[in-house]
Formats: sequence, structure tokens, C-alpha cells
Amino acid sequence: MLNSQTPLPRRHCLARLGLGAMGLCGTSNALSAADPNSQADLLSRGLQTTGIEVTMPALADNNNAIPLQFTLQAPAGQQLVGFEIIAPENPNRVILRLKLGQPNARLTFSTRIRLAMTQEVWVLAQLNDGTSLGRPTHTVVTATACFDET
Repeated sequence: MLNSQTPLPRRHCLARLGLGAMGLCGTSNALSAADPNSQADLLSRGLQTTGIEVTMPALADNNNAIPLQFTLQAPAGQQLVGFEIIAPENPNRVILRLKLGQPNARLTFSTRIRLAMTQEVWVLAQLNDGTSLGRPTHTVVTATACFDET
């Protein structure tokens, strides 16, 4: 008959179980991986900015509806197959991801976006050969209300 009590205290067992789980999960790789669509990740991609024109106000007093317009022009011999709008400082970084029904050489798009704070908004274009183009645009978000009762 087996003894139901372990010779080790419960805390030691849980500590060993936690160490084993960390080893299986590969936490050292997970901690060193870049956060997807973060500002550092987007800058490290080395995206070319040619063919992207972004129009966005430099100063926005209403963070709920900031106008954004951009024009994408594919390089010669290539086609646009999709685009993304990314705001790295928003809780949900990807504002819009759109895959085009048929490839285009030129695209103009206009919308309004919501930003959590002052940041750079990225417009990324995907080309038919798998490469991407990208351009950041900086916008300062201000509050219009007076919070200090003045």
C-alpha cells in the first residue's frame, strides 16, 4: 500500500513544479522576443517609406475622431495587396487591417481613428512579393477640457 503523504513540504513541491513549468515554456525566449507591432518592433523592421503619403493633423484636440488620409503607390512592377494602420501606444495596436480583393498599383484611403495618447501612427502597405512599406506620422493629442478649474 502506498503512503499518501509526501516527504516534502507542499511549498517545495510547488516551487519545483513551477521551475519545471518555466523550463518547459521557454521563458527565456519569451522574455527576449520583441513585442509585435510595438514602436521598437516597427522601427527595427527597416521599412521603406517610398510610395506612402500620409495626411494627419500634427495637433489633435479630440482623440476620438482624428482624420487620417493616405495614398499608397506600389513600386514599378509590383501591386498592393493590403494595408494596416497601427497605433503602437493604443491598447489594441492594430486599428485596421485590410486585404484588398484584387491587387492595385495605387490606393487612396480616408478614415477617422481614435488614439489613446500622443504617438506615431504607422501606415503599412503589403506588396504582392511579400515585402512591406511603412511610414510613421506623429500626432500630439491634447485635451480640450480644463481639469484644474481655471
